[in-house]
Amino acid sequence: MMSISFIVTTYNIRRYVTRCLESVAQVARPGDQVILIDDGSDDGTLERVREFESGGHFASGVEFRPIYLGTNTMGGVGIGANIGLDEAGCDTVFFVDGDDWIDPAGFARARAHWAFHPTDILFTNYLEYDEKADRARHPADAQRWSAIDNALPLDQLRAHGLGLIAVPWRKFYRRAFLAEHGLRFPEGDYFFEDNPFHWAVCRRAASIGFVNTVSCHHRINRPGQTMASTGAELAAFFTHFGTILNDLDPGDRANRIAATRWLLNNMTWHMPRLAPSARHPYAIAGWRALRMVPDDIWQELGVSEGAKSIWPVADRLRRGDVDGQLLQWQNASLEAMLADLGRRLARLEGQSAEGTRLSRGLAAASAFESILALRRS
Repeated sequence: MMSISFIVTTYNIRRYVTRCLESVAQVARPGDQVILIDDGSDDGTLERVREFESGGHFASGVEFRPIYLGTNTMGGVGIGANIGLDEAGCDTVFFVDGDDWIDPAGFARARAHWAFHPTDILFTNYLEYDEKADRARHPADAQRWSAIDNALPLDQLRAHGLGLIAVPWRKFYRRAFLAEHGLRFPEGDYFFEDNPFHWAVCRRAASIGFVNTVSCHHRINRPGQTMASTGAELAAFFTHFGTILNDLDPGDRANRIAATRWLLNNMTWHMPRLAPSARHPYAIAGWRALRMVPDDIWQELGVSEGAKSIWPVADRLRRGDVDGQLLQWQNASLEAMLADLGRRLARLEGQSAEGTRLSRGLAAASAFESILALRRS
């Protein structure tokens, strides 16, 4: 029977880890293992994990192996996830973010599909839970599923996989496949390590499957979350772009175009999030990365991407006009501030006009009352 090593990564998520582990316990079967790697939490997460472990929630035959690193490692989940891979002993690997939770019914359907249709990797779907808005929603790549058919040739399935959001916790991985190719997360002083891992996995997979079922719920807009980044850490995408390009064959033009398009899409996501203090290091990193794109590929991308809002930004950075782009961002910020000030003044003027009308109305009413009083006298 196919077994799963669940790799759960945690760091300062005391409020969420119990729900996560409860959901894992609901789907873990005898023969599975749950490996939890805590990256030096100091907010009470460890105490919650120990309470859960002592409660006997996991079924008999499920191995629970907590690993407490004791100190926070550099970067994001890369080091912790790799430790989990080292400890995994089951046929399949499934990553779980410690603040997310598994959907039991959807996961069961995906697991059954995986058992009957084994591949190197299997993509599933997921839902985002917006903690700030308190609502669930489909991820940004939800519309891509309509074009996916498991009967398509491998190169097309690979392209579909690369086009989906690069999160690791939506996938079933065949552990022997990961080990055979030495596939691990990059480790360094940066975040978003799942992106180059995703590219390496998709490119080396000899078989790829898809099942459009919600296997997990991903929490967004919570305090302290990496996806809420607004600073220079977003420049890590440029580092990862270099890693992806360096891993491609020199003549692999199609994936060089796809990787550059991937970077442009992520830069689009960065723009409304990028804090003013992070603009200069971000622009320098962008220039260094984008100049790696050959002229002929950039010209070809200009045809398909040139109408998008990110293109002038990327093109300016690629040409090395960092100061020009910084000025553009500054001007855009000033325009936004002026527009906001205009809206505030309009509201104040409206309130003032309403106050004047009320004052005149009260004065008229008072005068009318005075006239009536005089007539009565």
